[in-house]
Amino acid sequence: MGKKYEKEEQIDKDFYKLNKQAVEDLVTADEGNSPEVTKEELKKYKKHSSINLPSWLKVLFIKFWFAGAVCYFFLWGLGLYVPSNLDLMAITALAMGFVMDMLENNILRFMEETPGENDKWMMITVKGFVSLIMNVLYSFVLMACVYGMYYLINSSIISATGNMDSLPFGVEPLGFGLLFMAFDMLFVGIKMLINKILAKSRNNS
Repeated sequence: MGKKYEKEEQIDKDFYKLNKQAVEDLVTADEGNSPEVTKEELKKYKKHSSINLPSWLKVLFIKFWFAGAVCYFFLWGLGLYVPSNLDLMAITALAMGFVMDMLENNILRFMEETPGENDKWMMITVKGFVSLIMNVLYSFVLMACVYGMYYLINSSIISATGNMDSLPFGVEPLGFGLLFMAFDMLFVGIKMLINKILAKSRNNS
């Protein structure tokens, strides 16, 4: 009976030591002394839904949705109050820059399984006030590209049909969102290609 009691007491002491060490490891844990966790291990603890969409498709939808929403609230919403089309496009580009910096990019970062995973889908990856300024300037570039594409499409249709009484391809949230997203991904793709070429040249050297 005494030996059994001593054995149980020893097990309790070992269990206490083990849990004490676990608490100390948890309190003192940081990036320097924590083991690396693979993406496969993280996926085991992530909530899974019945619909598993690829990440690139989610990114495209988010970019399209925000661009379409900005078109709806600014190009359509302010169309009656801002008579100049140039001023209206400038206001929309400014709004889109704020949306990209404060909403769109933050949502993409929130979706990341590992830090920095979705930086490849962003043209501007820095943070802070500089990021806001750069995203606004980038939005003006995208707005100019979208305007040029609208002009090219409408000019081509009018030249082919000869009908100059109406605008064949008007500005609406769906088309605007698709064009804005397409040009954004075009520039992001160019950025990816340049980064790959630079990385390859550094490895070769």
